[in-house]
Amino acid sequence: MAKVLLNVFVDYETLGKTINILTEEGVTGFYCVEYWGLSPQNWSGFIIKEEPEMAIEAIRDNTEQAIQVNAVVNEDRAEHILQALTERLAGHRHTIMRLPVDDIRLAAP
Repeated sequence: MAKVLLNVFVDYETLGKTINILTEEGVTGFYCVEYWGLSPQNWSGFIIKEEPEMAIEAIRDNTEQAIQVNAVVNEDRAEHILQALTERLAGHRHTIMRLPVDDIRLAAP
């Protein structure tokens, strides 16, 4: 059965709601990544001087903390999960990406 990776980018305040939606839709596992991001509207035309300290300072001063919630799901369930996320996150800032998974390799000691 084909798998897809759902990347759901949300603000901190929306993390619990996002995880609850995924759980209610039958997602049994996910992982989260904290990141600093900048929306395309704010990034447009933004130039960083090519000095490491200045680049890091610019990122710290201009980006916002957010969370990326990731889940690998069966392709036949993905559209239903996407619809649930879209409907229930309406009114909250979020971005959802759906990516095909070509290979999964698990290694356990």
